[in-house]
Amino acid sequence: MSGTLATPRALLSLLVAASLVVAGAAQADDVGIKPQDIKRQALSSTVVEMAYSTSQQALFVSAPDWKEEARSRVLRLDPNTLAIKAEIPLQVKGFGVALNDAGNRLYLTQAFNGEVGVVDTTTNHALGSIKLLDKAVLEQAYKQAGISGKRLDFLLAELKKFKITEDYLYRLRELKYDAQSGRLFLPGLGFGVDSVLYVVDTKAGKLEKVIPGFGYNAVGITLDEKGRRVFVSNMQGQVITLNADTLAITATHEVQADQLLNLVYDPASNRLLGVDQGIDRDDYRNHHLGHDYVKRSSGHRVFALDADSGKVLASELTDEVPIGLLLDERSQRLYVANRKGVRVDHGAGTLTVFDAKTLKRLQTVDLPPHPNSLALDPKGDALFVTVKNDGASTKSGKPESVVRIQLHTR
Repeated sequence: MSGTLATPRALLSLLVAASLVVAGAAQADDVGIKPQDIKRQALSSTVVEMAYSTSQQALFVSAPDWKEEARSRVLRLDPNTLAIKAEIPLQVKGFGVALNDAGNRLYLTQAFNGEVGVVDTTTNHALGSIKLLDKAVLEQAYKQAGISGKRLDFLLAELKKFKITEDYLYRLRELKYDAQSGRLFLPGLGFGVDSVLYVVDTKAGKLEKVIPGFGYNAVGITLDEKGRRVFVSNMQGQVITLNADTLAITATHEVQADQLLNLVYDPASNRLLGVDQGIDRDDYRNHHLGHDYVKRSSGHRVFALDADSGKVLASELTDEVPIGLLLDERSQRLYVANRKGVRVDHGAGTLTVFDAKTLKRLQTVDLPPHPNSLALDPKGDALFVTVKNDGASTKSGKPESVVRIQLHTR
């Protein structure tokens, strides 16, 4: 894909989420994923992210509706059967999710209206939204941000191409809940401007602070709750560290991965694990930075970084266009969802399984069309994957799915 200022839907979908063939060898104490371990359930026109609630013994899935926004929902699933136990109506589309299980609250990014949605997981009702930002006249906002010259010309040409005048200056994609402080942390992916980090006080139900300084397309986020650190990755090869209590940026590391789309923190080894997406967005990034960005990675890789320094500890190829990743700390397995293509008619996505300590690939599971996001039963018995449609499936009106995979790593 060429590096352009994409439409809001395309921007999020690129950044944002039959038969099964198992290949590769598992370790002697791990029999691996077998075909009979997989259950797939078609659910809705769109499914994006999930959260597993131990207190509710339920799997919550965001299900935005692109055709009729008021039909957007959160689905409450039985985690054993994937049967829908409740449908929670939303007035707007919800995408990324974060769970405060002790407080019975599910939070959702509402990427196209600048808000965070709140759901009561006990009563299965939406409780409203927390406003983070309003729409802006983008040309004025760009000029107020000091953008000029070729960069401004490029942005204005893109706005004209897509017939955009007013829009939200930041996109809300991922979010993380910090149980110790009761805060939500959300990267605001800059729509033509440098990214920011939104901090929400969930106890007060309001925006607490907007922190600048997160560069081009801040997308990935993870927490070190015990060490009180927030890590944010962007699409210009940087990982920014924030003190979770003082909200001060403490470090910005240049790393050898260009597009760390999603991150997880491994507390046992003080490592950041991330996926380097590998999608071509050079033109837009170069205009944003004002110079040609020199690539540091081939993309389509999994990285392990020292969380203190950003130094690469290990890096291995995964399949094309990795999106979601999940670390099972107890079994030290790292699961990666790979789209294997963007806007293709026939998707051939995979789930790759790595030894989290060494990043040795243990297994590859075909999971077409496009596996997207991952969730884990806290007991480690089951892995859940949202699977999105390819072009042909979308045209034929097929619903998207959630897959349950029985694990054998204990």
